[in-house]
Amino acid sequence: MRGPFAELEMALVHERDIADVATRVLLADGHANRHAGARYVLTGPEALTQAEQARRIGAAIGRPVRYEEVPPDVARERMVRSGVPAAFVETNLRFQAGLIGLPTEVSPAIQQVTGRPARTFDEWAAEHAADFR
Repeated sequence: MRGPFAELEMALVHERDIADVATRVLLADGHANRHAGARYVLTGPEALTQAEQARRIGAAIGRPVRYEEVPPDVARERMVRSGVPAAFVETNLRFQAGLIGLPTEVSPAIQQVTGRPARTFDEWAAEHAADFR
């Protein structure tokens, strides 16, 4: 895998966790709805660098995957050339660059709302392994 900012950490959230939280919040009983007006920060249970994410995808597919860091200008060119809108690319690269060196928040909100722990990146990688083969 190639991209900028190999050491950028993120606590990626599983899409089914987002759906589970939304379902609980939207279907909660009317007047006693403890979610009314609440704002939840949804994250995965651990912060991982992009390099570590690649390694774990490799473990899920049964072959080594490494993250090769490229300069942001190279990443920008590749993304635009592959059809990603330039405005999105610029916003995404600025956002990622701004996160470098900042502590990554890991929120308990998924557990608090659903009553079970957030799914791990390893679970997500195993479920999506076919997408990477």
